[in-house]
Amino acid sequence: MTLFSDIIGAGYNEEIVTLARKESAEKAVPTTVQAPYPQEVKRVSAWDLETCYIFDPIIFNAINKNVQTIMAAGYKVVCPKNKKVEDWFHDFLDNVGKAGGDITFHELMEVTFQNLMIYGRSYMETVLNSYQSEVLDLVSLDPKLMDYARDSMRRICVDKYGKPLGYTQQLPYGLDITDKGDPVPQGSGIVLINRQIFILPERIAYLKLYTYGNRFDGLGLIEPAFKSIVRKQNIEEAQANSIYARGTYPIVDYVGNENHFPTPNMIKSASEKLSEMSHNRYFALPYWHKLEPIEVKQSEVVDNTMKWLRESASASLGMPMAFATGSGEATNRATLGTLQKFMEFALKDMVGRVSAQFKQHIFKRICAYNNFQDIPDLIWGDIGAESIDDKALRLQNYVKVGALTPQAVEAYALESEKLNVTEDQKVKDQYEDDIVKDGVKEDKKIADEPYKVGGAQKTNPKINPAKKPTGNPENPSGSNAG
Repeated sequence: MTLFSDIIGAGYNEEIVTLARKESAEKAVPTTVQAPYPQEVKRVSAWDLETCYIFDPIIFNAINKNVQTIMAAGYKVVCPKNKKVEDWFHDFLDNVGKAGGDITFHELMEVTFQNLMIYGRSYMETVLNSYQSEVLDLVSLDPKLMDYARDSMRRICVDKYGKPLGYTQQLPYGLDITDKGDPVPQGSGIVLINRQIFILPERIAYLKLYTYGNRFDGLGLIEPAFKSIVRKQNIEEAQANSIYARGTYPIVDYVGNENHFPTPNMIKSASEKLSEMSHNRYFALPYWHKLEPIEVKQSEVVDNTMKWLRESASASLGMPMAFATGSGEATNRATLGTLQKFMEFALKDMVGRVSAQFKQHIFKRICAYNNFQDIPDLIWGDIGAESIDDKALRLQNYVKVGALTPQAVEAYALESEKLNVTEDQKVKDQYEDDIVKDGVKEDKKIADEPYKVGGAQKTNPKINPAKKPTGNPENPSGSNAG
């Protein structure tokens, strides 16, 4: 894995003034510096977080449902101040994946949300042309292989403004790393270890879900419940092994009675017989042998502990337990509705964070390369079916009381219902609805009076203008029924 700008022949040019330097030159140096001090808390590795997502069904289902709910709401890129900028971005996003990775922008957004929820961070490369004067594509990078550029003490290297000096990418063995990445700035103190390559910050857009402390590191949905997830998996494995080893109750043979004193040989023989016992084998024993099963009851502590651990994981994911497991647990309907609203609030917050970071770190960078003064926004639709239904009901009530006109809510109705109705079709349908009312008189009106579409007059194609109505006006069909 390497930079796509290297693959398509884009080399680093020192004469090009980078965006970060151009922006920082206009800023005053802050009195307090955002210092990347070492974290006392040991973070969970990205590999372990990925393992939880792959092998834990609750985590897998919850994150997938969150991503599906967000993506189902739809999105659009708008720039109200400059329609040309908006059209340019529409064309650019439609062609994402042509120069870099084989991926559409919709898939790129889906992967971004998935990475943010699993790892708490997502990395994107803005692929530049050979002259480093234009952004050609967007490429999603594996968060497990990306990190800040660090010094020999493994501290993040920052400039005087507290911004990171760059990033590193860990390349796998077998891939030649010669001439890969960018040159390490002199005097930066950056030390590359193992098979790392250095990447300038102008190439990478680093998105984070939740942050804490110095805000350098992102925090996802799995890590807060990581210990609970591991404990739950260990208990599940122990319980499965116990059931596998003791699929049936163990059998005990009480040897002897008041007339037959058990001897060691008798006990040994009985034990050997029991070891040969199977569901398809039968034994005949003297009456002084008494066989009884030992009933082993499931511990209630295990069940309660498993329930508590599942609830901990559900709390970290921000999803009600009934939704995460899909089991329809006995939850009050009103309470479940309230929990669903809180879940949608959390998803809207995630979308707001991602949209703001897309504008700041990606759209702004693209506009700077293209000398665009106006930066577009990434606008998301309503998240959750309940939100759409509730808003539709409110808008309907507003129209009934006269607070809004039907035309004012038309755009939202078409967008929420995913309808693609052209302007000509809307004008034509409105015209026919207004004039088609009763019998021959209105038929003649349709034939004689053209309707206007786009400033031009057209004849309604449903009526033949040369055809004259015949018969009784009260019975335009001419039938004698009755």
